[in-house]
Amino acid sequence: MTRNHNDASRRRFLKRSLAALAGGAGFFAAPQSLSLLNAAWAQGPQCGGDYKALVCVFLLGGNDGHNLVVPTGAEYAAYANRRRGLAIAQQRLQPVAPLSGANYAIGLHPDLPELKQLFDSGKMAILGSVGALMEPVTKAQYDARTARLPPQLFSHNDQQAFWQSLQERSPVDTTPASGWAGRLADVAHPTYNPCATLAMNLSLAGANPFQVGLGGEALTVDTGDIRAIEADRDPTVVAELEAVYAQTHSNLLVEQYRRSTRAAIDDYAVLRTALAAAQPLPTAFPPPPNEGDRPAVRFAYALGSQLRRAAQLISVRQALGHRRQIFFCALGGFDTHDAQTADQPELLLGTSRALAAFHRATIDLGVEAQVTTFAASEFGRSMTSNGDGSDHSWGNHLFVLGGAVRGQRVFGALPNLADGSDDFAGDGNLIPKISVDQYGATLARWFGVADESMLDTCFPNLRHFPPALRDLGFMAA
Repeated sequence: MTRNHNDASRRRFLKRSLAALAGGAGFFAAPQSLSLLNAAWAQGPQCGGDYKALVCVFLLGGNDGHNLVVPTGAEYAAYANRRRGLAIAQQRLQPVAPLSGANYAIGLHPDLPELKQLFDSGKMAILGSVGALMEPVTKAQYDARTARLPPQLFSHNDQQAFWQSLQERSPVDTTPASGWAGRLADVAHPTYNPCATLAMNLSLAGANPFQVGLGGEALTVDTGDIRAIEADRDPTVVAELEAVYAQTHSNLLVEQYRRSTRAAIDDYAVLRTALAAAQPLPTAFPPPPNEGDRPAVRFAYALGSQLRRAAQLISVRQALGHRRQIFFCALGGFDTHDAQTADQPELLLGTSRALAAFHRATIDLGVEAQVTTFAASEFGRSMTSNGDGSDHSWGNHLFVLGGAVRGQRVFGALPNLADGSDDFAGDGNLIPKISVDQYGATLARWFGVADESMLDTCFPNLRHFPPALRDLGFMAA
């Protein structure tokens, strides 16, 4: 039998790597690039300047936006009739007074007290009827099946992927996939992060399509201790493993593994060094839950831990060479087919507490006007009840907050809730009036991408929407 030398090489490499990793805490002291970067930052104006960050908070499962933003006036009767057992009692709603954009009186869910305060103070805006769109769609087109729709419209996985990538891909498509935050970083990196030692895209919630770029990869950052690999246990193992990762390989799989692992090790060393030198955050974030605490405490801590790490990474932006950062955070549990009246209030209260803490942190760090946090969810839920919950639907109501947001306003459209309204198709299926491409492009303009052709690259469906609505206007100039 003829032995495949590439296979043998791959097996030897993996065996030696795993054995060395098991034999010691690790290797590689923090690279000298951090101190060199700080010197370059001090001397080179291209490394300093304005700073901006985007923070995506993805509500996994499809949050029910019809109970996020609720009519409080005459329209409440239509809402209650269609929602039935899901309807929030009118007297429990938190009324808000938008400066513009609302065609009827509205209130927020009673378990969003912190977000109500942010809205009332002009730091948060509501986006009505947002959803995944490839082009504008009317009820008549939807009913006649002549509309061009996103793939597998009511599938969690497909819509999370489309929401984050804005690409319709064939199963046999071999071209590289990317997400709109990844493409945004590809475009913005040369101008804004030429001195960066880490990726612009930083995920606090694991790998995701949203941050995949064609020119660079996102870095997943742990919310706990940053454990760089050090040479403090077994110098022999350290030297062995360092030699392994310094050796290039002809086998493409092995070489890619080597490069990725080495890069991740170096990145974590830079992270640990930067965070170790940072001042502690003065902001109080939601604490860990204790036994017997209500679920909202757990949800607040789960999301708050991610946002706390984002705040820490913002605080060391100069040490990382970052003038631009994009963060991805996520909280699951919003797929409320049943027990919605019990589960959604806990999820929303936890989300509200975590976001309020993060906004306070941006104030404490002096970057309130430089950080914009925006909500996302793969789809909304049906206006009608299934008896104990709501089913997968399409359009949704979302929110965006930060010091640069034109807050206390509604953008997009609040739907006509009456039976037979052209705003709904099928069984209470809200037809979006705002596309994710428009939503993202508005954020991208604020982030610093002004070139129209670059916006079309980042947001491939944007060209199908009216030129006047390429910017929705919810960000201050």
